[in-house]
Amino acid sequence: MSASMRSCSLLLLLLPVGHALLLPATASRVRTPTMGLFDELGKMMGNAFSNEDYSQSAAQYEQTNARASHILVGNEDTALDIKAKLASGELLFDEAAMKFSTCNSAKQGGKLGKFSPGTMVKEFDEIVFGETDTGEIDIGNGAYIFEPTYALNEVHGPVKTQFGYHLIKITQRNIAKFDFRGKEGVYDSRGSLND
Repeated sequence: MSASMRSCSLLLLLLPVGHALLLPATASRVRTPTMGLFDELGKMMGNAFSNEDYSQSAAQYEQTNARASHILVGNEDTALDIKAKLASGELLFDEAAMKFSTCNSAKQGGKLGKFSPGTMVKEFDEIVFGETDTGEIDIGNGAYIFEPTYALNEVHGPVKTQFGYHLIKITQRNIAKFDFRGKEGVYDSRGSLND
């Protein structure tokens, strides 16, 4: 065996599995190059590392959050009066917020944008994210089934907080099946917000 052939054999032995050395066409036993380690693992594990498009189902992977609007006033009587005008159709919620709310969000019709549990004060969070035990169990995973306590697109309150009295309208809510914040102490073991 010539010196050049011995060096080629030696090089082939020293290369890790999955890497190919470009040799003349006579070296037919060389494997075809692959993209990387994860491609091989993906084949073995049934496409565990495939790049699937989740953009059309983002809410399924999103953590718990909501969108809501509110009207903040100084006393309960004013809040009840505004709520009656909203119920009768005399005022629209965003108009009432711009006219009566003492919060900076009044300029946006009371819209607070998207927020997650623990962002607002406890009393506000209880309205937006509060859940009630239905008494049923999910037979798929054995977990208790909870439903949101307060409905979407209805005016709730007045709710007293340290800031005053709120009328709250929840416009969107996503309660995740599993929320990492449960491990961080925002929720107790039953799925309710901690005090």
